[in-house]
Amino acid sequence: MGSAWSAVASYCPDSLSLKVSSAYSRKRKRDSSEDEEMKLNAFLSSPKKKKLTCTAMYIYQALFVEGKDSDITVSVLNSEWKLHKVYLGQSQYFHSMFSGSWNETKKNYITIRTEDERITVDALNTVFGSFYLDEITVEPKVVVGVLAASTMFQLEGLIEQCCEIMLETISPLTAVNYYEAACQYGAQNVKEKIISWFTINLTDYFAKNAVRLQDIEYDLMLTILKSPDLIVMQTEMSLYYLLRKWLYLRIFRPENEAMDSKDYKKLLELSDNGCCFLSSEKGEKYVAVFKQLKINHLLLHPQDNDAVVQDRIIPEEWLAKAYKTHWITLLRLSTVADKGPDRLAPEIFREHAIRCGRVLAEGDSRSWRWNWFNFGIDLIWSISDNGIFVKRHCSMCFGRRNTAPQHHILTEIEVINLDEQRQVKRSLKTDVVSFSLAKNQEVKLLTLTEDFDYPLYISIRVLITSPPLESKELEV
Repeated sequence: MGSAWSAVASYCPDSLSLKVSSAYSRKRKRDSSEDEEMKLNAFLSSPKKKKLTCTAMYIYQALFVEGKDSDITVSVLNSEWKLHKVYLGQSQYFHSMFSGSWNETKKNYITIRTEDERITVDALNTVFGSFYLDEITVEPKVVVGVLAASTMFQLEGLIEQCCEIMLETISPLTAVNYYEAACQYGAQNVKEKIISWFTINLTDYFAKNAVRLQDIEYDLMLTILKSPDLIVMQTEMSLYYLLRKWLYLRIFRPENEAMDSKDYKKLLELSDNGCCFLSSEKGEKYVAVFKQLKINHLLLHPQDNDAVVQDRIIPEEWLAKAYKTHWITLLRLSTVADKGPDRLAPEIFREHAIRCGRVLAEGDSRSWRWNWFNFGIDLIWSISDNGIFVKRHCSMCFGRRNTAPQHHILTEIEVINLDEQRQVKRSLKTDVVSFSLAKNQEVKLLTLTEDFDYPLYISIRVLITSPPLESKELEV
């Protein structure tokens, strides 16, 4: 356009050229102005949603905080609130009280008694204030008290909000308290989520933090251990050491969290006639908890076996049964009668599989093995190229090199990332995978997606020998 105008201007008188130029400029300015006006008009016609908080806050301040026009005073825990029956009617508890033939129906002052220690004045203030607001703010440190008071006054909406807050804030600081509250007030979804949280964190975080470990009550510990999803970091022996520490902490409540083997000998002083602790009258209560251990898998290393025997917590008859199972397994393997499990029902696999795990931080070795008696099947695990691999190493067994050809193995792998509250941020889990390995053969078992980061929590269940014959009938 500029070149065209130059051409025109070169053939026109200067006066005419200036007039045309001015007219063209005015037209462009007018078009631009009209466009801007249209945009401004369109902006004025676009609705903007803004919440009018003044009404709600006025009601809250005038009626709840200042108690204007109050027609009922409620006294709880030696504190008083000047309230309004029409607002209290949102609660089924108060609705029944004011609409029936109760003594309180026509009273303007009522006293409510509660023996629930979780209900505090701060919690009551939050609950009563919620009658006058369309949204509330509840801090996690007081949410259990608000849940308790909401349950007492039958406020289903507030109960639901409390449960959502609890689900979002499960952490080592809140887990035990939340679980006890969930059991007491029937919050089943919160209870289940906390159990799931414990199955991931018990043998890692709580093994390192005795002050938190000793807060776990007997029933909660038993429930965690019974979960088929329990993750064991390192080996079954790590779970035994955790239970030994938990047992000592529950009984003696020591001030010093640092303990050595001499401290655990105090458990024997509670036994009768020098028997193992779990065989004594005082130890009978804890039998069900220690029964959740896979005793066979405690005896896969000489040092572990010595520690269990010397502690004298587990009865000798439990150990004798495990020794017998190991001996029969060795006989079957030595005659190649057992080439490993091929297919098993998932519940049978989980019952007999070795539970092991590893926390892999940035910079850690990407290849490892667990140090235990491996029945001649030496497995080396590794992470490479965003995958988890396993290789059967050709190792020595009983002084001779293991040359057995193919061997069947079953495994299940789960990889987890945790957030700051140690809740699952992302996870990836395989089904029960069946594969065969010859010597020095390697297979890839799982592919990691790129969104995983370190540290990785790796849980592996592996079964390299066939379970006892009585379990065969449940094969699939």
